[in-house]
This record gives sequence, C-alpha cells and structure tokens, in this order.
Amino acid sequence: MHLFEHLRLHPERPQIRQIRRAADLLRQGLFIAVPTDSTYVLLCLPQSTRAIADITKFRQLDSSHMWSVVCEDLSQAATCVRMDNYAHRILKRCLPGAYTFILPASSSLPKRIFGKRRDVGIRIPDNQVCQMLLDEMGEVLLATTLQLPGESEPEYDPDEFVPRLKHLSCAVMDAGWGGMMPTTVIDLCEGEPELRRQGAGEWPI
Repeated sequence: MHLFEHLRLHPERPQIRQIRRAADLLRQGLFIAVPTDSTYVLLCLPQSTRAIADITKFRQLDSSHMWSVVCEDLSQAATCVRMDNYAHRILKRCLPGAYTFILPASSSLPKRIFGKRRDVGIRIPDNQVCQMLLDEMGEVLLATTLQLPGESEPEYDPDEFVPRLKHLSCAVMDAGWGGMMPTTVIDLCEGEPELRRQGAGEWPI
C-alpha cells in the first residue's frame, strides 16, 4: 500500500506529535527525508528492507554505496564501530556536528547492507529535528544524502523535492530549506585522521 506524508515542523521548536508520527512511519518500514546540520538525508531502519530497496532505486545506488549510520550519541555509536581512546576524544570534540567519521565496523552491523565492509561512516547531526527523532526512536538509523540521480548538488528546498517523492512510500520532515554542503568526512581507521572530503564541518579543528 502506498503511503506518503508531508510533515511540517518548526526548525527550532519541532512539534512532538510530528516527531512521534515520523517515528511511527519509520517503524512501519518507510523511509523519511530529514533535515540535518548539513543537508537533508534519507533515513530508515537497518532492518527495513523495503525502505532500503526504495531508496536504492530512487537514488540509483549501486552495491558499493557507503551508507552512513546516524546515532543519537557516542554510546550508541560505540555499538556500531570500534574506537580507541584517541578516536573517542576526536569524536567527542566534534560531535554533534557536520562530520562523518569512518571507523572500523563492529560485528553488529547487518551483513546484507554492509556486506564484508570493514569500515562504516558514523554521524551525530547537530539538528533539533533530527536529534528529537533519534531520541524518539532509541536506535541507530541508516542514512544517505537526499540527492537526485544525475544532479551534482543535494536537494535543499522541500517545495522542489517533495513532488519527486510523493509517489513513494515515505515521508518528509519539512523544516524549511536545508543546507547544500555535505558533511566533512574523516577516516580514523588507520589511527591518524585522514581528510577524505572537506564539507560543512571545519577541519582541522
């Protein structure tokens, strides 16, 4: 059954009923477009095979695409990746913030999504809407940038991208215009930080 919902929220004082409705839709197996401190992203539960398939088809992703894991805090992140004290200090200094940190994956990550990948990107966005949704869910979510096939920039205007999503079973948490610059990506797998992509987060800090 097709289901689409356009949830309008105040960016700084999000309505809790809208947050709870979004969480309910995620638990039903839908994916949701959510604002972060960088761009809008598409979020779903790791066990939602339909949502993952819908996102993959919509964005025309291949099997090598690197999904990010979005977490509420560092304690939750520690269930997904392995981090030493040095990495923990860096993450604690930068997060929440517009960064994706690549770290060695733990064995808890679902193999059907990550395959034999030995690393994974971790995000803790500094955005009120996203943080409240993560708090309501109480578990990690998968994420990929809301970027249309063939486009070089992420989508930032809900008035423009909502019509492109309405035919899918999903929802949009519309908090107004989002950012156009993706996260800064830092690889911590080999100990010393390696800048993979300069984005919205300042580096070096």
